[in-house]
Parts: sequence; C-alpha cells; structure tokens
Amino acid sequence: MVRETRAGEDWRAAGAAITARMRERRMSQQALAAASGVSVATLRELARGTSSRRAQDATLAAISRALGWPDDHLLTVLLGRQPDEVPLRTLPVDQQILDVLLRIERSLATIGAQLRPTTEPYDSVR
Repeated sequence: MVRETRAGEDWRAAGAAITARMRERRMSQQALAAASGVSVATLRELARGTSSRRAQDATLAAISRALGWPDDHLLTVLLGRQPDEVPLRTLPVDQQILDVLLRIERSLATIGAQLRPTTEPYDSVR
C-alpha cells in the first residue's frame, strides 16, 4: 500500500492534481474513496503531499482511473513530467445517475440534521 519516498518525486504536485480534479468533478474524498477502493485516510495523506510514506503505483493508478484519467496520469505528475491534457471522461449513464443520487442523499442528510428538534419530539410530550 505504501512505499518510501524516492528522489525526484513531487508528491505535492500529485496531491495538488488530485485536489484540483476532485474540484473539477465536484467529488468528495468519500466518493473518490468509494470509486477507487482507496481509503479516505490515504487520500487525505496524498492530497497533503507531505507524508513520509507514499502510495504504491497501483494505488495511484486506481485513483487516476476513478478521476477519469489514464492509469499512469498521477505517476507522470509524481515524476515531474507534464501529462497530456486529458479531458473529463464521460461517465456511463448508470454512474452519472449514482453520482446524482449520492449528492441528493447528502443534501437530504444535511436538511434532516437541520430539521431535528433540539428538544423532545412532540409525540413524547404529554
């Protein structure tokens, strides 16, 4: 899962690329974790780009795929090379629907938390 840092690797650039792409795709760390199979904790470390333990190439490939990039995109950034500009990949319709449903679910959870009474529910007061 992790490896030691090697000279010439730019983990801050890789982290910045991940963060920027998540913003472009309006994707949370939780959604990226689910799509890539990489833990949220690992994604946080990578996004910061400051940890002494670094992800394996397979982990970077999984994150790249989940972000709609070719498998070697983050590795290319990590090694200080400029990847070819990759447009956002069109997601399959079922994935687009799932993404919308997840956003709706998060919004409903937020609304529900705001609507919860701070005192006892009406039915329990007599």
